[in-house]
Amino acid sequence: MSGQAAIGTEPCIWLVQGHDLSENGRAWRSAESFENGDIEPESVLKSMRQTAVGWFLPQERFPTDNYPRPNHYPPAHEQPAPQIFSNGFIFLAGESAKVVRSFDMGEGALYPARLWHPDGKTPMPGEFFYLSQGNKKDAFLRERSDDKGLDAMSQGRWLVRVVRARAPRLLFSESVLEGPDIWWDKSIYIHFFISDRLKRALDQRCLSRDWHLVRCPVVTEEG
Repeated sequence: MSGQAAIGTEPCIWLVQGHDLSENGRAWRSAESFENGDIEPESVLKSMRQTAVGWFLPQERFPTDNYPRPNHYPPAHEQPAPQIFSNGFIFLAGESAKVVRSFDMGEGALYPARLWHPDGKTPMPGEFFYLSQGNKKDAFLRERSDDKGLDAMSQGRWLVRVVRARAPRLLFSESVLEGPDIWWDKSIYIHFFISDRLKRALDQRCLSRDWHLVRCPVVTEEG
């Protein structure tokens, strides 16, 4: 399934900020860390680093159980969970996961995650899932996009500095409309993207606010 904009509007895709904003960060620690001197094992940290740059990982690379980080304020279990949030991994709440799962995830999956209160017996209300997806597209039109708000990284990639008052205008070629509805662009670091059709489905269920989406126009390469 490809992302299509509403009739009569400029085609677009959406950059996802929700997993990278401090307000959506949550201090959850894996059960394995408490068995490792309160330090996340290197295997868990490696999985975090890989998913943060767009690697698809199998379910066994993710911890199943998570507990609030000790001595952290505010405590993770006392904060409401957004629809998308992060502790290094990308989590989706059950409502958003249900919507995403109904679209073309390509090389992607949602794995169940359990979040517990400190007593180890009381679960956080709701369902939660890790997002693992390694879909890649190569459609960013760097020369036609805003210079401000882009920092050069290694290997020809760019870091987008999104300012709430004015997000940089990022343009993408029409090829981005083909393929999965959730993906990483090969030229963009940290942030991933969703199709307009997936964004509208989140809107219809009043779920998109926590995703902090930035509209990115899709244009012909000649126009």
